[in-house]
Amino acid sequence: MHFASDEDLLTRIRSGSDQAFTELYNKYRRRLLAYCYRLLQDPITAEDVVQIAFQRAFESLSSLDKPELFFYWLFSIARNEVYGRIRKTRRNGTPISIEEEDIWADETPHDQVVRKETSEIVQLLLNQLKVEYREVLVLRQYDKLSYAEIAAITGDTVSSVESRLFKARKALAKKLAPYFV
Repeated sequence: MHFASDEDLLTRIRSGSDQAFTELYNKYRRRLLAYCYRLLQDPITAEDVVQIAFQRAFESLSSLDKPELFFYWLFSIARNEVYGRIRKTRRNGTPISIEEEDIWADETPHDQVVRKETSEIVQLLLNQLKVEYREVLVLRQYDKLSYAEIAAITGDTVSSVESRLFKARKALAKKLAPYFV
């Protein structure tokens, strides 16, 4: 699917085009949902955060001075909501649960079990990282963002992102080592 540029879509939205907003939503929904899901580990809460992020972005479009930065701005809105949810969950003491789905239909049952167990181990250890370390890993490894893009979303410097990624990868590798000997 080919999408128009963010600048073009935002111009059309500001002119009252509902279709342009739908295009913008479709352009970024999946990436934003994946990002939120990996941080929150709950598909329903992640979907709620995505909806809230798009709603807030739509309501605040007039405050966006540089349309070419929409992607980073949208992710920042979602990030703020994610961290708010995490803080609220920690205060309430309610753990956020995760349920893995099988996604490879052509594997043998044994392959599926091994993959699921491996995925659960990685996810379990990933979830044990502090959220600021988990976040940069998710943005880099799953969303394939550059260090500069991660810095733009998190509000950190590129060197801070590099440092956090290095520490997160090192800590995760150390914890994974006994499982993959």
